[in-house]
Amino acid sequence: MDYFVQFQLNVFALVILAVLYMIMLARAKVESYGKKILKAIMIATAIAIVVEPLTWIFDKKLFPGAYFLEYSTNFVLFLMGPILGGLMLSYVDYHFFKDPSRVQKKMFYQHMSLVTFFILIINLFYPIYFQVTPVTNNYSSGDFKDVHYLVLAGLYIYMFIFVIKNRKKVHSYVSGMFIIFFALPIFGMVIQMFDSKLYFSWTAIVLGILVAYTFLESTTTEQDFLTKLYNRQSYEVYLRHLIEIQRPFGVILIDLNYFKEINDEYGHHKGDEVLIEFGQILQKVFQKEALTARLGGDEFIVVVEKAKKTPDQYAHQIQKALHANRDPIVRNLTFSYGYESYTTGRSMDDLYTTVDEKMYQAKRESRLV
Repeated sequence: MDYFVQFQLNVFALVILAVLYMIMLARAKVESYGKKILKAIMIATAIAIVVEPLTWIFDKKLFPGAYFLEYSTNFVLFLMGPILGGLMLSYVDYHFFKDPSRVQKKMFYQHMSLVTFFILIINLFYPIYFQVTPVTNNYSSGDFKDVHYLVLAGLYIYMFIFVIKNRKKVHSYVSGMFIIFFALPIFGMVIQMFDSKLYFSWTAIVLGILVAYTFLESTTTEQDFLTKLYNRQSYEVYLRHLIEIQRPFGVILIDLNYFKEINDEYGHHKGDEVLIEFGQILQKVFQKEALTARLGGDEFIVVVEKAKKTPDQYAHQIQKALHANRDPIVRNLTFSYGYESYTTGRSMDDLYTTVDEKMYQAKRESRLV
């Protein structure tokens, strides 16, 4: 019971991991490479959370095999730090580049794990990181234990720089989630450095995993998976609500020009990047003034209630934002749009049909169809 009280944070963190892992298994039909890496992170974290209390439990205990248990648990605990760091960086790399082969070629960023392993082998003969006195089975820190923490800190700093450098490749909120993903373990490490009895370094990673799964792996029914705008279902629910309460509004239907050519020439991955970038531009232009949704493909729709500008002014802002983009493909992107305001008694289908005809009329006038 005393051990449960002492390590209750570890126990609760382990329970959270177990529940989260079961949820992921229950949703195994929607599998992804990112989820596979996240599961590996969860398993590695669980090992660290279990091993950490064992290093304290076996310390100074005298029974057959106690020395082996004390030494081996500390050995594993030191090794888990860079293993976890590498797996976390692999998870981030995949979300930025969506390329499993890239992560595999980088050995899942386990270079520091190999270095740490060889140092721990040397540690068997010379106490670099730690030592365990055979007679008393007493653990004590080595002369260069702080080097290990510097290595871990360097790994997390590299991850932070990696996120900042590649932040344009993903939605802005994804970058924010990853910064939290890294900040929590660093925060836990700092706390435990000041008080080794506050077992927060490994348990803080569980919070990071929870954040990653909730915001990155659990697809909400309200959002479009790719652009993180609202999806067709959300658009229809919102429109039905406005019609029911008889609130005036208008819709702008937007369709990208020559998008098929972008997919054909540069590939669908580049096409996805263009859609994500265009979605971000729509969010910046309309902000909280409207509901912005992706209906599918390269078709977007904006529901405007209290328009502060005319549809033409909004279109001008969008085009201006496109021209200011760093990506030459996005910079040269054009679009066609149609606008229709709602009048009492019209159905959603009728409203969409009308605005769709106006959008294609705009394409025809531009000789794009």
